[in-house]
Amino acid sequence: MVKVLGIDPGNYKTGFSLFLREKTKPKLIKSGTIKLPRKKPENFKALFQELNRIIEEENPDEIALESSFYGKNPQTIIKLGEVRGVILLTASLHNLPVHEYTPQQVKNAITGYGWSRKEDIYLMVEKLFGVKAETFDEADAIAVGFCHCLYSS
Repeated sequence: MVKVLGIDPGNYKTGFSLFLREKTKPKLIKSGTIKLPRKKPENFKALFQELNRIIEEENPDEIALESSFYGKNPQTIIKLGEVRGVILLTASLHNLPVHEYTPQQVKNAITGYGWSRKEDIYLMVEKLFGVKAETFDEADAIAVGFCHCLYSS
């Protein structure tokens, strides 16, 4: 049995999920949203501290992370890269392997369609796991963790 920490990185809200990857069906243990200050570098410090807390409390074996994608605004990918750097550093400090999945892989795993909307992911998370996610970030993190459980079995 492997414990997976799924992460959907965001500038001010980062979603997380914890799964037990079993032989039959992945089991969602916990999920939530890490809400960050809107000021740099305090947001990086807060993310680092909260991820450390989650990792120390939950002791995951692996991290599943949604990879970056290029949108219309180059500044967005730069800011997201900074957040991903904090996540990757935290994983490295805890000697946790990181497995990355594209947004299309994640969407395909949870909805069966790689170009699904956020609302579709949210609804499928609720349907599959009986969880009403607090934010789209949390729903996306559940989808990332689920995706890893499917593809790494």
